[in-house]
Amino acid sequence: MLNGKKLVWILDDEWTDHSVEKAIYEANGFEVKVTTSETLAEDTPLYAPHADGVVAQVGFPCGAELIGKLASCKSIAISGVGFNHVDLEAATRQGIVVSNVPDYCMEEVSDHAVALMLALAKRLVPFHNQVLAGGWDPLDTLPMYRFKDRTVGLLGFGRIARKVAEKLKGFGVRIVAHDEYVGSETFASFGVEPLSFEELLKQSHILSLHVPLTPETTELLTYERMKTMPKGAILVNTCRGGVIREADLARLLEEGHLAGAGLDVLTEEPPKPGHPLIGMPQTLVTPHSSYVSVESVLELKQRTCQIVIDAANGKTLSYSLNKPAAV
Repeated sequence: MLNGKKLVWILDDEWTDHSVEKAIYEANGFEVKVTTSETLAEDTPLYAPHADGVVAQVGFPCGAELIGKLASCKSIAISGVGFNHVDLEAATRQGIVVSNVPDYCMEEVSDHAVALMLALAKRLVPFHNQVLAGGWDPLDTLPMYRFKDRTVGLLGFGRIARKVAEKLKGFGVRIVAHDEYVGSETFASFGVEPLSFEELLKQSHILSLHVPLTPETTELLTYERMKTMPKGAILVNTCRGGVIREADLARLLEEGHLAGAGLDVLTEEPPKPGHPLIGMPQTLVTPHSSYVSVESVLELKQRTCQIVIDAANGKTLSYSLNKPAAV
């Protein structure tokens, strides 16, 4: 508590407007403090010992050292889906429950993934740039293939990948997927053919990534593995940048083995100047924006607030990423 009120400590380098959250927290009797990376060192001794709840924006590191200073904290709420920036083991030892909002932006991210596929398959950016430069040649970006005849592979078949599969059905493409944690009946219910990881790579003209970033998936896609994809294949990533070894992807694009890459995420965000994948004619890069819509951002803020409020009031959370003994 701080100043006689429960305290929520927001750690955020991405959003500058917290008016929605502040209104919700203040209506529920919370004091609100916002910290960025620049103010973390000076703010930590002021707020860490007193915080009843912490909000860790995706990408804001919340490691063991910081968590060990949260003497009164009941929850760490993640404003988003990914949770690799929070040390779950440290939170568990500290008796802090960690929760994310895994299902708030399924429509937005699946829309974005399909949009990247179509933009790359139909060569929209090269055509647009050609016209801007004064050209008018519909044949200068060949080969371009009929989308209906492509095989689209989904690496991971969770909530968002299933939405992608549903949206691709209308195009008539063949859809295949790999996810060792999903049963055959689930694949069958979506009309998706399950494949081994190796066969998924070999058969996918377009490969869309939908896996969390874990020790097992970090740099899962290496030069050797991506080289097994069909020549002229397209790679789309809306999950986490670290799943791909980026230098290897750039090399395959330069060599012409892969025709294009649509990337909403990178290993380091924002990237440093001179990133090898930015500015290549074969890539279409967006700034980790696939989750964004007016509706999704509002929903995310409201549901993140509810995690902190419910945990502070001793309620069971809908989505818990760990099971601390003290909770």
